[in-house]
Amino acid sequence: MAADLLERLRLMLLDMHHSGRLSDIEPALYEDARAYIEKRKADYYSLQNPLESRAGSLLIEEIGSVTETVQEIFALRTRQILDLAFQQVEGQYVDKEEARKMLPAERAMYAQILDAIEGCRESLVHGGEYPFAGGNAATFENGDEQEAVLPEPGAGAPVAAAPRPVLSPYALVHIRSDMESFMGVDGRTYALKRGDIVTLPENNADVLCEHDIALNIRLNK
Repeated sequence: MAADLLERLRLMLLDMHHSGRLSDIEPALYEDARAYIEKRKADYYSLQNPLESRAGSLLIEEIGSVTETVQEIFALRTRQILDLAFQQVEGQYVDKEEARKMLPAERAMYAQILDAIEGCRESLVHGGEYPFAGGNAATFENGDEQEAVLPEPGAGAPVAAAPRPVLSPYALVHIRSDMESFMGVDGRTYALKRGDIVTLPENNADVLCEHDIALNIRLNK
């Protein structure tokens, strides 16, 4: 089943690259992938010496392959959905059949993107009310620093859609030694020990790998 799942994911990704368009995917595909990864993690932790065994290495490779492939599928579909949204707001032709291939969560994201673009255009181009004013500040990456985006002074309009911070990329790593708990750049607290397989913000993962505390699990395709 594991090999079947990875093969399905890879074929899907290949088809997406080849067609350049949104394709139908199984509604439970992401759920199946998550279940598979959790199962393989449980298999890994059940080994007596996972760090030093061939079986442990193979399980890490499988987990890394599925994780990376799922992330590629998500990233590619998101870019295709952004393209469709841009076509729609520009009044260009949008293939409704292609749009129907979005998953429910993707349709919700698509609707929010359209609202955000239209709201921003109404404000900047037509001088309308800024739709994202609110009490929360959004942050975004600007080189190596983060800048705060503050609401306009005096803006008190209801919040139409709260902007979210841009998340850092994540990396799947294998923890090689015990460590003190720490707070990641994503605001989460991580309590890790030797042998754990975990997804960390890339910045945190890089630091741990530089100190030989963690090993980045690369894509194995």
